[in-house]
Parts: sequence; C-alpha cells; structure tokens
Amino acid sequence: MRPLPLILLLSLASLASAEVRGRVRDARTGEPLAKARLTLGEATAISEADGRFRLEAAPSGRLLVSLVGYHTLTLTVASPTELDLLLPPEGLTQRESVEVRENAFEPQSAASPSERTLNSAEIRNLAGVITNDPLRAVQGLPGVAWSNDFTASFAVRGAAFQRVGIFFDGVLLNTPLHATQGAQASGSLSMMNTDVIESVTLHAAAPPVAYMDRNASALDMVMREGSDKGIAWRINTGVAATSAVAEGPWRKGTWLVSVRKSYLQYLLERARAVDTLAFGFFDVQAKGSYRLTNNQQLTLTLFDGVSSLDRTGIRANLGINAILEGSYHLSNVQLGHRWTPTSSTSLSNKVAWLRERGDNRNSQMLPLTAAGYGEWIANTDFAWRRLRAGSSFRRQRDDGFEARYQFNPLLLRRRDAWAGRALRAGAYLEQSFSRGPLSGTAGTRWDDSTTAQPAAFSPHASLRLRLSPSTQWISAASQAVQYVPLSQLTIANTGNPHLLPSRSTHLVSGLEQTLGSTLRVRAEGYYRAERDLVAQPLFDVRLLDNGRLFLPPAVARLENSVRGTARGFEVFLQKRSANRWNGWASYGWSRTRLRDGITGAHYDADTDQRHTVNAYASYRLSPTVNLSLRYSFGSNFPIPGFFEERNGQYFVSRLRNTARLPVFQRADFRLNKQFERKRWRGVLFLEVMNVWNANNRAFDSYNGFNASTGRANISLLRLFPIVPAAGWMMDWGNR
Repeated sequence: MRPLPLILLLSLASLASAEVRGRVRDARTGEPLAKARLTLGEATAISEADGRFRLEAAPSGRLLVSLVGYHTLTLTVASPTELDLLLPPEGLTQRESVEVRENAFEPQSAASPSERTLNSAEIRNLAGVITNDPLRAVQGLPGVAWSNDFTASFAVRGAAFQRVGIFFDGVLLNTPLHATQGAQASGSLSMMNTDVIESVTLHAAAPPVAYMDRNASALDMVMREGSDKGIAWRINTGVAATSAVAEGPWRKGTWLVSVRKSYLQYLLERARAVDTLAFGFFDVQAKGSYRLTNNQQLTLTLFDGVSSLDRTGIRANLGINAILEGSYHLSNVQLGHRWTPTSSTSLSNKVAWLRERGDNRNSQMLPLTAAGYGEWIANTDFAWRRLRAGSSFRRQRDDGFEARYQFNPLLLRRRDAWAGRALRAGAYLEQSFSRGPLSGTAGTRWDDSTTAQPAAFSPHASLRLRLSPSTQWISAASQAVQYVPLSQLTIANTGNPHLLPSRSTHLVSGLEQTLGSTLRVRAEGYYRAERDLVAQPLFDVRLLDNGRLFLPPAVARLENSVRGTARGFEVFLQKRSANRWNGWASYGWSRTRLRDGITGAHYDADTDQRHTVNAYASYRLSPTVNLSLRYSFGSNFPIPGFFEERNGQYFVSRLRNTARLPVFQRADFRLNKQFERKRWRGVLFLEVMNVWNANNRAFDSYNGFNASTGRANISLLRLFPIVPAAGWMMDWGNR
C-alpha cells in the first residue's frame, strides 16, 4: 500500500475515534458533580463520582450538560478536546467567570458567630410547592421555631419575628409580607419570589454591626441579577400561585423581571370550612444592572406587592368589628452604586424609597383600620482590606388609625389615631484581624433618633480559634438596640412618647468539628439578656393573689416594663455536598423567661419553645430525579395570656403563659423530576405536606371569659392535614 493513502486512512480513523472528555464541577464550590448528563450529537455520557466524563464524538457539535437543580449548560465544542465545565446552581446568576470556594462552610461574615446559610437548591426544596416562599425555607434552619402553616413568621432562640431584621439587598424592610394588616387569621407570605433569590443568610445571634435597628437576629436576602448569556424565560406554576420570570443582557448590563399571581384563596377556603377567607396577592420584582466602567456598577431594584382579603361570602356571620374587606400595598425602589478602585477597596452607596398602605373595612363598609408607612433611606458601606465602615440615614413617617364600633345602636365606640415623623441615623466601624490560628473582629455601632429616644452605642467582638485543621472554637459578645415604632410613641390612648429603645446583650460560644470537606458537627451555647422591652402590663384579664378577678382598664398604656433572659444550646450535623445526600439534623433547647416590673409577673415569653428539632435531607437519584425530606418538631409556644388548662378547657389564671399549645410536628416529602429538551427544560415538583397527617393546632384568638366560672373562650386554628401538591416549572431561551 502506498504511504499517502495509509496516512489518510489513519487520520480518518483518528477522527472517527475522536473524543471529548473532561470534568464537571459545581460553579460555586468547585466540587466535582456526579450523575450529570452530557449529550453531544448522538453520544451520551454520565459523569462519574469524581465528575469526569468521556464522549465518543463527531469532530464538532453542540454539547448539552444537564443536572437536576442546576442551570443547563450549552456550548459548541470541537473534538478531540478536554473540558473543565462549571455548572451554576439554580438561583446563582450565570457569569463568564465564577468565584470558586474550596470550603463548603465558609462564612459570609467572619464577624457572625451563629451564621446559617441556604444555597439555591435548599431554598427551592424548603420553600414548598404550595407557597414557594423563601421565609418558609428559613423556618427549616437550625435554631428556628415555628408552629403555624399559614404564616411566614418564625421565632429565633426565643425572640419574636418582629425582632428579626429582614434585609433585602442591604435595605431593612418594615413588613415585607403579603398579609392583611390587623387580621391575625388571614395568613402571611413573603413578597420575595424564590425564583429571583440568590442567597439567604440568617445571623441567629450577635449579628454584625452592619445590621441595624433589630436586637435579636438578622436575615439577609440577596436578589440575583439577570443572565448575560441571552434572553431567557421561566414559568413556575404551583397549587397556590403562578410566576413568570424574564431576564437577559442589555448593552453593558443585565435585566430581570418577575411577576407572580396567587390563587391561594381557593386553597384556604378548602382548608378552613368555618371561616372562609379569600386571601390573594400579586407582586412584581425587577432588577437592572449597568457597568459604567470596569470597576463601577449601577443597580436599580424594584419590588411591589398587593395583598387583598374578601370575605363577602360569609358577610352575614361577621361581627361589627370583623374584617370584611382588606388590602395592603408595599412598594420599594433601590438605586445603588458600587465602586471598586482596587482589589482591596470598595465603596457602595444606596438610596431607597419604601412605602406601605393598608386599609380594612367591616361588614357595614365602615373603616376599621387605615395605616401608612414610608421611608427615604441612604446607606453607605466602605471596605478597605480588613476595615469596614458605614452609615445609614432613614427619614420615617407613620400615620393611621384603628376604629372600634358598638352594634346596637351602631356607633363609633373608640378611635385610636397615630402620626409621627422621625430621622434615624446610624454608623458603624469594624476591624478584623488574624494572627496564626486566632482571628476575630472588633467593632461598634452608633444609633440615634430625633424622637425622645436616646442615642445608643452597641459594641461587638468575635473570636475564632483554630484548634486543629478540622476543629475551631467560635465566640462573640455584643449588644444590639431596637427603636420603638413611631405608632407606639404617638397612638392615642395607649401610646407613650417616653418609651426607650429595647436593648439586648448577646454571649455566644461554640465548637465546630469538620469531618472531611463536606461534613461538620457543631455545638453552640448562647445567652441573651433583654431590657426595656415594650408591653401593656395592664392589658390582660387575670386572677390576683387574693383570688379576685382583675379587669383591665379601658386604656392600657404601653410601657418599657419587661426584662428577661434567653439561654440555650443547639447541636447540629450538616453535610453540604453537590453529590449524594445533602442536608442537616439539629436539636435545640431554649428557655426565655421574662419579668414585668409593673405587675411583678414572671413568665415564659410568648415565643418560648423548649425543644426544637429541624431536619432536612436531599438526595439525587439520577441526573433528572432529586428527592428531599423536611421534618420539624416543636414542644410549641404558650397560649399568650393568663390562662390555665383543666380537662381540655381554659380558665383565667394568676400566672401568665402556663397553658401551651399541643406539640407541633410536620414532615414533608418532595420529588423533583427534570425533563430536558434542546429548546426547553421542564421540572415537575411533587410534594406531600404533613405526610403523617399530624393534628397540629395554632393559637387563633381569645374571645372573652365567663365572669362567674372564670372559663376563657380560646380559639385554636386547625392547620394543614396531609396535603398532596404538584407544580411545574419550564424555562427556555439562552439557558
């Protein structure tokens, strides 16, 4: 055979056997991804445990890489070649370059001793098919207690939801919930759509000094930016709501728009046969970013939400002070600028506007409540090497009224109005250091208000000691302040213009042991001292020590009469891996005791829960199927007030919060099944809530008492029975 044809045949054979090989990794952590499906022409491969793959391929073609819980990656390749593919998790904005972290448990803030984070997959699986709510995902974190299926609120280490700061893209929000103001039984849902949330971080205790005006915990939520790959679309339909997301590039920037509409009212109608509530919502979230230069960026963020309640179907059964129609409207606009002149220096400025409006009417269409709240906000944050500093200015206004009527004759019995204006300013300074195995931060915060409330300094210090490559000790001591809402300072009859801000002192100490790169065990103890908490000490009916009945006055004024302590510990085991199983199991014991300085009452806090178990597990069965299980157990909260239980009935007592709700437990099972096509991708969500059909109850209302027998009329709310649910998500475009 002649040499030339032989060489030609060998070349053709080489091309015929050409291959594409390489490795698939998680874009956030750099961890190899197993079970990823790769398709190139007619060739298909599944990545191994170390993320490696091998494809017998044509000389060139379009490579498709897909894995449930991750963005689908498409690119054109020529063979033979070797690739290192970074697959972004869903919820992580796709970029040409992605920062890779080696440590799966690296904290977002070195100054936070009790940081809990949720990645995009955990947020989606814990948010629930029915609600798709990131705040309900937070309810599954270690140290978080909750016991009401219908509300997005929760308690953290004995502290109420009102003492947890909700920060959205760095701005403190007032009431970021879809809810009817003043209607406790209407339920609530966060206004943030899970599909546009990139990360959620809970600072359970001793939050860093950058977080303001809340004295227990801070929750930091970040909205992702749009994709710069091209225009993409997503539709997400569930039992309670449907959302649509569009995103894409724009000149030197990106844009993202999300619209969500509920039909939650129909679900609530079936869940509550007695009181048919028709609660619905609509919201919009949008974010645009634009690069002015290589080191300067502008961002514009908007979210707007409307909630409504319509009970006209049961109008004849409503009392004169019950809500027939209610509405709530929240708007927030944020304009931000970030400048990074060097790799170790950054300056961020943000201006924001916030407005809330609420209105409720009774069965006679007379006004029950009307409220308006607004803020102008200016925040600045500066970072240089290990130094951080910042300031905040908030121009607040708060006005409205509450009305109560008597039926026969129909008259206005009482109208409590409030109106206030204030400027609240704050600044912080924080320095971090590292010396061998020891690292830490030290800082302080200053806050003041134009109201009569005094200025406050809040110091903060944290230490981390590396005892070995896999063992570290974490501790922190800090103080935090929370100013009184303007409504409580100015409301007629019950308001008190001399109220002081409430203060908390935090002590935290913990030990963490890592077992490999993806598994850790952590034990943490905490102590929190509270003072100047606001209460109405003469508001409740109760028995006096001499056996006589105390009847509250017509007006029970607000006072800084409560102080107390919260103490406890938490233990949890957590695995964070892109392969096999991922999740945690946690147990927490807590006791929060308060004392009222006016009445002398000693009692457990309304949000005291002694035993809390939260567990979450996720496992990828195949490239297209993922299973997850969530479990929560709580010994539950007290029934607020001076009540005791006797043979299943409630009576007025001389001790507060001795009667408790029944034990709460709920297990949810979820399956995600992905369908991949060339032009679109779909994910089917199947979920069963309350798999064991536990008979859970929540406190609804106190409806008076019998003066002769002392029996109290307490209403408990029946929560969800076992509920199957399904949802469907489909996206297409430049994914």
